[in-house]
Amino acid sequence: MAILRAMGPRAEVVRAFLVLSEAVLYGPAELGRRERELLALATCQANGAEYSTEVHAALLKQLGGGPDGSARDQALVAFARRLTLAPREAADAVAELRDHLSAAEVHDAIAVVGLLNFANRAALATEINSTDDLT
Repeated sequence: MAILRAMGPRAEVVRAFLVLSEAVLYGPAELGRRERELLALATCQANGAEYSTEVHAALLKQLGGGPDGSARDQALVAFARRLTLAPREAADAVAELRDHLSAAEVHDAIAVVGLLNFANRAALATEINSTDDLT
């Protein structure tokens, strides 16, 4: 996976990224897997991170796709975009998300968007793309 190379040469950083990714995206959580992938995709799109957008679009498709047009999905996408593009508006973004999600689900959403912003910056800075996964 190219994203692991984007994390750099320090094994402890790569291991920490894998552990955090597992916990945030794939482990047990209040938000379902599809909703977490929806957040991941919206974050990647907002960042213009082509590699990550391709990866998370494929994962979301496997989980049923989205957004589904519901107010909840719309709120998740809006939250991911706002937190990514206007981080100083985080408190307002969280307040709006609380109209649709429980407190635990909001924390899951914050974790997903935070993780993906970190990963997207590494991907963009190292200029990885989907062909890098083949080498």
